[in-house]
Amino acid sequence: MKQLVATYENNIGRQGKDEVQITPIAHMYANAQIEITLDTDGNFKNATSAIEKDKAATLIPVTEASAGRSSGAAPHPLSDTLSYIAGDYAAYCKSEKEKKSAECKFQLYRENLKKWAESQYSHPKVKAVCQYLSQKETISDLIKAGLIGLKEDGAFDEQKINGQPYEKVLVRFKVQGDGQDTDCTWEDSSLIKAYTRYYLEAQPGKKDICYFQGEERAISVNHPKGIVASDYGAKLVSANDNQGYTYRGRFQNAEQACALSYEASQKVHSALTWLAKKQGVSIGKKDKRTFICWNPQGKRVPSVFGEFGMEDGEEDTEELNLEIPYRKKLLKTFQGYKDQFDNVDSVIVMGLDAATTGRLSVTYYHELAASDFLDRILYWGETCSWYFLKFTPQKRPYYAEEMPTFQRIIKCAFGRERKQGEKSSIEVEDKVLKEQTQRLVKCMIEHQPVPYDIVHALKFRASTPMAYSSINRESVLSTACALISKYYYEKRHKEGEIREMRLNLENHDRSYLFGRLLAVCEHVEKITYDRGEYRDPNAIRLQSTYVNHPMQTWKILEGMLNPYFQKLAPGSKEYYKGLISSIVMAFETEDIKVLNQELSETYLLGYYLQRAELNKKKDDKKEEEKDEQLAE
Repeated sequence: MKQLVATYENNIGRQGKDEVQITPIAHMYANAQIEITLDTDGNFKNATSAIEKDKAATLIPVTEASAGRSSGAAPHPLSDTLSYIAGDYAAYCKSEKEKKSAECKFQLYRENLKKWAESQYSHPKVKAVCQYLSQKETISDLIKAGLIGLKEDGAFDEQKINGQPYEKVLVRFKVQGDGQDTDCTWEDSSLIKAYTRYYLEAQPGKKDICYFQGEERAISVNHPKGIVASDYGAKLVSANDNQGYTYRGRFQNAEQACALSYEASQKVHSALTWLAKKQGVSIGKKDKRTFICWNPQGKRVPSVFGEFGMEDGEEDTEELNLEIPYRKKLLKTFQGYKDQFDNVDSVIVMGLDAATTGRLSVTYYHELAASDFLDRILYWGETCSWYFLKFTPQKRPYYAEEMPTFQRIIKCAFGRERKQGEKSSIEVEDKVLKEQTQRLVKCMIEHQPVPYDIVHALKFRASTPMAYSSINRESVLSTACALISKYYYEKRHKEGEIREMRLNLENHDRSYLFGRLLAVCEHVEKITYDRGEYRDPNAIRLQSTYVNHPMQTWKILEGMLNPYFQKLAPGSKEYYKGLISSIVMAFETEDIKVLNQELSETYLLGYYLQRAELNKKKDDKKEEEKDEQLAE
C-alpha cells in the first residue's frame, strides 16, 4: 500500500499525458450517453447523444456510497443518470412506483448538489448546473432536442440511447463562458480539485485511526471494486461478512482487522486500477490472473512477458539482420531502461487473481532494486534462449535465436494440440497456465533455478513428435532445448563456462551421443526423398520408443537405414557411415552396461544441434553448386 500511494502521488500530475488516466480521489470513470451544454447562468443551449465511442469515458465526481451502488438511492454529485438529475423525469413515468423512485432520487441528488454549490469549494460550472436542474425541465429540453421519444399516452417510449434505456442514460455537462480552458466539466482540473477538497472535508462516517496514515480520519467501509476488468466485482479490501469467519474469531469487528481512511483507500485503489489498465498482463482466456510490473516514480519498465531482444518492427521487414548476436540485441534493448533509473529506484512485480467472484487476492508480490530487476531479466534472456523457426512476411522460413515466452513454455510443457479448421495450435487449461506462469515469473525475478518438473514435461512432449503438426513440433523442440540448456548450464555452471548452443564433438555424454545418432538417422532418410515427399522418417516415428529403449531401438533404425544408403552417392554414403562410426566410438566404456536405459533430457540437445549442423552443410553445398552454375 505504501508503494501504491507513492505511485499515485508521483503520477497524478500526469493527467492528460497518458492514454490511460489515473483517477483522482473521489472520482471514477463512466460512459456518458448524453452531453448537455449550458451557459454560466444555467440556461440550456443544446444537447447531443452523438458521443464518439472512444470519447464516451467520462471522469465524474462520486461519493463512497455512489461509487459502489448496486441498489437503493445513492446519487453522484454532478454527472448522473436521467432518473437522478431530471426533476421532471417522474412526470413521464408510467407507474406510481417509478414516479416515487424518480422523485426520491432527484430530491437526494439536488440536496447534495446544492450543498456543494453553496460551500466554499463551489465552482462556476457547478453553480450553472445547479441553477439549470432547479428548473426541472431536463426531460422537456431533451424531447425538444429529439433525443427522447414519447408514446401517445405521454409516457416514455421503449427506445434506447446508445444502448441504454432512458433510466440508465448518463448525462455529462458542458458550461460555456466561465473563463476556464475547457467547457467540459469532466476535464476541468479546477473543478476536479474543488470537489476532492470538498468531499474530504465534508465526508461523513465513523472516524478511527487509519492503519496506513497513522492518524484519525474518516474510515472507508465500502472500498472500490473494478481493479481488474476481468474480475470487475472482486474487491481487494472487503469485510462485509459479519456472519461468517472472514474476521470473526480473531477480531470483534472489521475495523480491528483493517481500518483504512477514505483518502488512503482511494489512492491505493486508483493507483492499482490505473496500473492494471495501463500495463497489466492477463494470463488465461476466461479464468485470468493479472500481472503488473511497475516503478512507483512512473519510469518505463520492460514487461517480463515480452520477447526480449526483438527490435520494434523487426519482424515486419523483409531483410532480417541475423548477423547481430542475440546477446548484443538484449543489451541494446535494456540499455535504454538502465539509463533512466537511479540507484534508489525500485521495481515491483505483483500478481492479482480473484479467489472468489467478490474477493481479489494478491497471489505474488516482490519488490527489488531496479538495477537488480534488469540484471535478472537480462540473465534470464541470455540463459533461456534457443533457435526458433520463424517466417518473414513473405512466408520465407528462417531460424533466429530468441527467448521463449512464459506462455509458450507452459503450453509446450503441459498443453495438447487442438485443430481449428486447417490450423492447429497448442492449448492448455487456464488454471495450469496461470499457476505455472507464476512459478516461472518467480524463477526469473528471484533468480531461482527452473523447476525440474517443467524441464521433464518438455522432454516428454518433445519426445512424442507424432502428436504435433510439423510447425508445432519444431516449436516444442526448440522450447524444450531452451529450458534444458538453461537447467543444465545452471546446474553445472563453472566460472567462465559458456552455455553450449553449437555442436560439441567433445561431449561424450551417453544421452547427448544417442541424440546425435537419432539426428543422423533422420537426415540420411530425408535427403533420399523425392521432390514433394514429406512423410515422417522412421527416426521421428520411433522417437518415443527410442528415448525409453535407445540401444534396442537404434538397432532397428540402423537396419532400416540400408535401403536409404543404397540411394546415396558413394561419397555421401561413406561420409554418413563414418559419422555414425565416430559417434559410436565416442561412447565411454562404462556406458556399455547402461546403453538401453532411458535417455536424459540432454539427448534433445545432441539431436537438435547435430541436425542443425547437417542441415547447414546441406545448405552450404547447395550454395556452392549455385555459385558454380552462375560462374559457368
